Amino acid sequence: MNKINLKQIRKSCGYTQKELANKLGIADSTLAHYEIGIRKISLEMFLKILDTCELEIEIKESLK
Repeated sequence: MNKINLKQIRKSCGYTQKELANKLGIADSTLAHYEIGIRKISLEMFLKILDTCELEIEIKESLK
């Protein structure tokens, strides 16, 4: 499974931590903790980040 790099996602959208955190309604320290792995991100928050950055993910069915 590929590791998701939230910092890379944020930077590709052109946001600073403070800017994206404000758009998400969370503290910038919370976003920093998500990015460095101190705090686990919920699926809901991850999808909110993708939506804010106008990104989509593709989920592929694994081969058996």
